Amino acid sequence: MIKDEVTRVSTGVDKLDAALEGGVPKGSWVAVTGEPGTGKSILCIHYAWAGLQAGDPVIYVTTEAEFRDVLRQARQFRMYLDDYETHYLGGRPSFRRPQLVVIDIFSLLKTAKQLTGDLEEIDKGRKYAALEIDVLIAAIREAYRVLGLLSEGRKSPSKHVRLVIDSLSAFWADRPAMARRFSYQLKIATHRENVTAFLVSQYAMTTKSVEASTPIIIKEGSSIKVLPASDFIDRFFRDSEEGVKPINKVGLETLSLNPKSMFFEWRRVTAVARHKSSGNTLIVRASGGRRIKVSEDHSIMAFRGGELAPVRASDLNAGDLLPAVPTTNSVGREVSVNLHDLTHSGIELVSVEGVSKDAGSEFVYDLSVEGNENFVAGEGWLVAHNSTFGFGLEHIADGVIHLWMSNPEEVKEVRRYLIIKKMRMTNHYEGAFRVYIVPGKGIELKPLTSFNE
Repeated sequence: MIKDEVTRVSTGVDKLDAALEGGVPKGSWVAVTGEPGTGKSILCIHYAWAGLQAGDPVIYVTTEAEFRDVLRQARQFRMYLDDYETHYLGGRPSFRRPQLVVIDIFSLLKTAKQLTGDLEEIDKGRKYAALEIDVLIAAIREAYRVLGLLSEGRKSPSKHVRLVIDSLSAFWADRPAMARRFSYQLKIATHRENVTAFLVSQYAMTTKSVEASTPIIIKEGSSIKVLPASDFIDRFFRDSEEGVKPINKVGLETLSLNPKSMFFEWRRVTAVARHKSSGNTLIVRASGGRRIKVSEDHSIMAFRGGELAPVRASDLNAGDLLPAVPTTNSVGREVSVNLHDLTHSGIELVSVEGVSKDAGSEFVYDLSVEGNENFVAGEGWLVAHNSTFGFGLEHIADGVIHLWMSNPEEVKEVRRYLIIKKMRMTNHYEGAFRVYIVPGKGIELKPLTSFNE
């Protein structure tokens, strides 16, 4: 029998540990992905609690909630994180060595101010914001120091550390195309073999999509096509499959508005999404016969207070001004200008005439567009703002634990699921689990297919 030389780190959930042949391989960078409400944060609490009980110091980064809310939720599952010596980074100095270091928005803001102050003599024009990857990296390094785990000249902690970041999506929420670059930057700067990380990536685009028949423009090499969103995106999915698919193909572009120059340009499509429609869609009608069909919370680029910004379709009012591709004569699926000449053409302003409800298609669709985070769509070529995908983390992660739920409106109850999509350096169970969140216990898993523990 070959001895397993991989050191295992418990997730804090027994069934999940068994599915991973004893736990996550030490030093792994694990992405915990899924939509809101699927149990990602509770899984992180399990992981932190298991670490504290095992004697591992824990760094807990929270950007989605105050840590006191994390503590309150943990207590509901009989996980008493506040029994351990805790230090809030940026707060009062600890007199005893902490076992748990908390990095919250206040900590990140204080770190950002310090970094800005350090740069004053070098670059007075540079200011750091709390939700920047450089600020997060600096805060994590300071947490290593507070825990007493960095000796002079060393970058790797002297003892195994558990790192939780809930969630990383906050750092690229307004720049989804940067997700992969920021993820690489963070991993290069902070990942060490003595650090095992659970990193939450929020998928929150389920209903933020355009309707199936919505015309979009796709450029592939020198060929430019106008086609319904479903015709382009369906080819990346099987049967009734849903989710997000990264697009690595070079030369696949769509027409997008540069919000700085106010000119249209071709930008790379970095991902596509397809999800079951949650019900009604909205038709946004604008002057000149232009219109676009989107889900209720999908955003359209519009001018508010003299500035261009994404505005939810349901919040648009008659008279709002929208940027659109300049056309001549008729407006519709056939653009009355040469598509090859659209690059660097300026905008035409049209006004909203009204927003009405309409029955939606079976699926709704979205594009992630590099840089500008928007794409030209609809009859008459308005500008849709793409959703926050957060898929970039999966590419650099050693493991991906994905959680999702069935459409509650369809199944009439909350059904949560979990699957291990990948985990390097170990075999793992490849089936899905049904997830139950049990008061006083936390997450319990039930395998949906044969599972040998």
